[in-house]
Amino acid sequence: MTISLMHGPHYAKEYVTSYLQSDLPARLTEYRNGWSVDDITLPSPVKFLSHEPIALDDWPTVITVVVSTNGFERIGWDGKDPIYRVGYTMRTYIWVRTEGNQDVTTMRDRLTTVVRSSLMDHPTMEAADPRGSFRVLIEESSVREEFSDLTLLKGDRVLAGAYIGYDMNIDEIIMRRDIADVDVINTTIEGFGVSETLPDA
Repeated sequence: MTISLMHGPHYAKEYVTSYLQSDLPARLTEYRNGWSVDDITLPSPVKFLSHEPIALDDWPTVITVVVSTNGFERIGWDGKDPIYRVGYTMRTYIWVRTEGNQDVTTMRDRLTTVVRSSLMDHPTMEAADPRGSFRVLIEESSVREEFSDLTLLKGDRVLAGAYIGYDMNIDEIIMRRDIADVDVINTTIEGFGVSETLPDA
């Protein structure tokens, strides 16, 4: 295992975002073919953001955030450096907008299903790290979905949202650094009959 640094929650969020950007296009095509729907009924998300605050300018939009860090478990050593399994509580939000209450909820539900399928595809997700620098795993038992109420926008447009919540573990390393040795130099202070050697801080 080659791990260089602790990554932190910002890296967890960016990792999921990059993975979805690369994985969803082909997966959406497979689902459209399987469900016999077109790209209007199941459109591709056109904007992915990995930071807050957000501006919902493009539709559908998928945004991943880290809600909290939920645990550290030391699982081994890489030489002198401890390796920790760090848990993150994540949410990936899905927003869609179209005309009609039924159409907007159907579009949201389908897209949520596709995104969930992507997130739960552990082998593909783990292989998405080009450096192979850490092990990433979404705990399947933690996956949950919440769906929002509908919001009527200007005209006949309706906004519907959902999020997929999950716990993701990443194996990370804390690089230990030895406390620097104190260099001692001979510095003589003369006065009042006192002479002493001081450490060089």
